[in-house]
Amino acid sequence: MKNFLNKRTQGEYFEKLALNFLEKNNFTLLYKNFYCKYGEIDIIVKKENLIVFVEVKQRSSLNFGSGLEAINFQKQRKIFLSAQYFLYKNHLENFNFRFDAITFDKNNQCEWIKNIMRGDEIGF
Repeated sequence: MKNFLNKRTQGEYFEKLALNFLEKNNFTLLYKNFYCKYGEIDIIVKKENLIVFVEVKQRSSLNFGSGLEAINFQKQRKIFLSAQYFLYKNHLENFNFRFDAITFDKNNQCEWIKNIMRGDEIGF
């Protein structure tokens, strides 16, 4: 396991691994670490008419749950609102989109989970 000086360095490392994985699956990077008043999205990629908002999580143990379990309702809400803002700001409202997660376990094994939410479960 790679030694990290801080959480930011660790996050950047796993986001880079996730992006490399997505690029190998023919996605093109639109934005990395998109911040707005609603929250943050780790990676935004595109393939044809599909935009994918990706949350990257790494867990060195399951003591605090899996990476997917860390994407709770509050985090989903922030991702959803940030994604809506990104689409609006960039005039991409007509694109199809989805929300995925890429998680890494203690052995740095990657798992790509598609469609972690639809958005309608957020309840607006």
